Amino acid sequence: MSNSDFDNEMDRYFNDPEYRRQKASKDNSGHSGYKNWFSFNWNKNDFVKWTTIAGGITVILFTGFLIFLFSGLPSVSELENPQTAIASEVKSRDGVVLDRFYTENRTYVPYEDISPHAINALIATEDHRFYEHWGIDMIRTLSVPWHLLNGRIQGGSTITQQLARNLYKKIGREFSIIRKLREMITAIEIEGNYTKREIIEMYLNTVEFPNSAFGIQSAAYTHYGKTAKELTAPEAATLIGSLKGVYLYNPRINPENAISRRNTVLMLLNERGFLDNTAYNQLLEQPLQLDYHPPSKAGTESRYFGQYVRQQIEGWAEENGYNLNTDGLTIYTTIDSRYQKYAQQAVETKLDSLQSIFVDEWTSSNGEFMDIFWQRYPQFLPSFIRETDRFKNGFSKYDTDQSSVVMEKLRADEAFVDSVKRAKMRLEAGFVGIDPKTGEILCWIGGSDYGDVQFDHVYQSERQAGSTFKPFVYTVAIDNGYMPYHRFSKYPRKFVQKSGRVWAPKDPSVPEGPDMLPLRQGLARSLNNVTVGLLPEIAGAPNTNRVEDLMPAAQKIKQMAENMGIDLSDERVFPSIALGTAEVSLLELTSAYTTFANQGVHIEPFAITRIEDKSGNVIKEYQPEFQQEAISPETAYIMIDMMRGVIRGGEDYYGTGVRLQSTYNIRQDIAGKTGTTQNAADNWFMGMTPHIVMGAWVGGADRRIRFPETSRTGQGAHTALPMVGRFMNLASSDPDAPWSYEAFEPPAGFVMPREGAGNNGNNTGTGRIDW
Repeated sequence: MSNSDFDNEMDRYFNDPEYRRQKASKDNSGHSGYKNWFSFNWNKNDFVKWTTIAGGITVILFTGFLIFLFSGLPSVSELENPQTAIASEVKSRDGVVLDRFYTENRTYVPYEDISPHAINALIATEDHRFYEHWGIDMIRTLSVPWHLLNGRIQGGSTITQQLARNLYKKIGREFSIIRKLREMITAIEIEGNYTKREIIEMYLNTVEFPNSAFGIQSAAYTHYGKTAKELTAPEAATLIGSLKGVYLYNPRINPENAISRRNTVLMLLNERGFLDNTAYNQLLEQPLQLDYHPPSKAGTESRYFGQYVRQQIEGWAEENGYNLNTDGLTIYTTIDSRYQKYAQQAVETKLDSLQSIFVDEWTSSNGEFMDIFWQRYPQFLPSFIRETDRFKNGFSKYDTDQSSVVMEKLRADEAFVDSVKRAKMRLEAGFVGIDPKTGEILCWIGGSDYGDVQFDHVYQSERQAGSTFKPFVYTVAIDNGYMPYHRFSKYPRKFVQKSGRVWAPKDPSVPEGPDMLPLRQGLARSLNNVTVGLLPEIAGAPNTNRVEDLMPAAQKIKQMAENMGIDLSDERVFPSIALGTAEVSLLELTSAYTTFANQGVHIEPFAITRIEDKSGNVIKEYQPEFQQEAISPETAYIMIDMMRGVIRGGEDYYGTGVRLQSTYNIRQDIAGKTGTTQNAADNWFMGMTPHIVMGAWVGGADRRIRFPETSRTGQGAHTALPMVGRFMNLASSDPDAPWSYEAFEPPAGFVMPREGAGNNGNNTGTGRIDW
């Protein structure tokens, strides 16, 4: 039968029911039916045809399998440039890690900076034929089935195969032949692209250790507070041993398991010739001796400063294709790690003691927590409660639209009310130090605990400056020819507004002594009456009693503060600015004071010097963005000399900052200014030396918090000044810290003006002296 006949028969069979019945009856009667005819009537051509079809299908399936297999492999580019998430580090000027940005807590270190003990432990434990194979250990791989048949689970992956899994997530980790083939092919390709040394380096930098530490460097610091290079044999054995199960052998959580596993690794080191018998037997008896640093704090000294740095560079990083969390950048800053450490200690020590005193002062002898405060300010507690999530969710919880109902329910919960009171009555602080000659920020403490409060009191918080703003008033006066010895009345003055209201700021009490006081003493004692007495003089209307006539003086003060670095562009200006009603950040205020210490030149503060990529290439450099001569060198030096009086006092008076000498025994040349706002809500101190200007602020985390009127501590001299004093004691006592005792130098040829020296006897505050 020809092929065409065969095809016709097939068509008829499947399309003609009667024909199918005839064929079936023939088959049942013993004649050649369809099955026999169909089965035995193929010729040679039929066989070739169907064999060809089957072969083609096989080729297609195999090709599809290969395509599927290789689709899960890394590309050539990925092999040559493996991408591992590496933390970016913020470093001090002296190389100490201050903060880290990461999705995986990993710091990449080169082979030579890894302890040989860690490398030996890895090879002895995971792949002792590592230097002999080409990515796949055939002896180990072929033995896997034998071990399985004997009931022993034996891994067959080499270090290179494990690295393939760690580097290339697309390979996967599921138990399958496909995944294993991909892993083996990738391992062979890795061996072809990298040396054994590079493979070890990459492996130890990518693998995950216990407690969310990625890479040997992060693991060493997290568990032992040291670098990977400093790991001892038992420490390395503990970390490498934990790779078998990061939770099961976590030395912090399961120390007994960790010791057992460490000893197994030590045994393997001994068997492979990396440890002699004597050392092996001695090390078996050692305890774990962890020095644990929680991952959230590992390598972190100042998260407040770190977040400031992040905000400064994240826009640049995004524009230039860098990811701060994964690209392993190193951001070098102007911070000095020793100053940073001592500033942290000063703030923590003083803030703890202040919190206790603050609570005691507001709590009666037999009363509940700060009962005097709640009685004095009964409106505060309801406002605090309204700000809580429980109040906001209370309307649905209590099925009401009446806030009074929600408030009543919540105030009945004593435990809740107590928790609100304690949370709100928290004191906070900020501290910053700036080099006045360069604008470099040397230390930065943004608050008490970044983990609890992510609000920075160095640059985010803006509070009323109080008396720390007065030097700008005196600077305007000096810049307009008034001298430190010019005398002004110690009594308050009254000024009338257009509305008829009276503005009459005054000191709590009028000091004893002469009726007329020199400007030097007015600033040193922070007298409001003397400061306000300057305003008509600066405004050019010495005899006025109208508030509107003082506005030119307010504008001059505002402009002076802006020239020296304080942003008041949107601030509505009133004469009260002279007494510190303007809201400023600690960073701005401290920066402005650097102008005095830098002979009148203001340099915008900066924190970052350069950024390097993970290979150490400099990819961005920073310089001070702005500097200008805001005041003359002569005016700056006169102001420094006047603010020396804040610390030293005079023959017949004490300055408000005298405790810096009497309590903290500061004997070097230093100028400063204290500041306290109304209700003692904000407390400030500015301290200046030629090499560092220090600013400290203390106040409530909530603006409504204030010290009692009779407080022993509710002044800048008793709250913020001690932080500067303590910092100076610590920093100056450290021979390794770059502390300097240099004195302020007057401008060349400058002679400090003295009373009666060519001033025509005009020293009563009704005129000025021209230079």
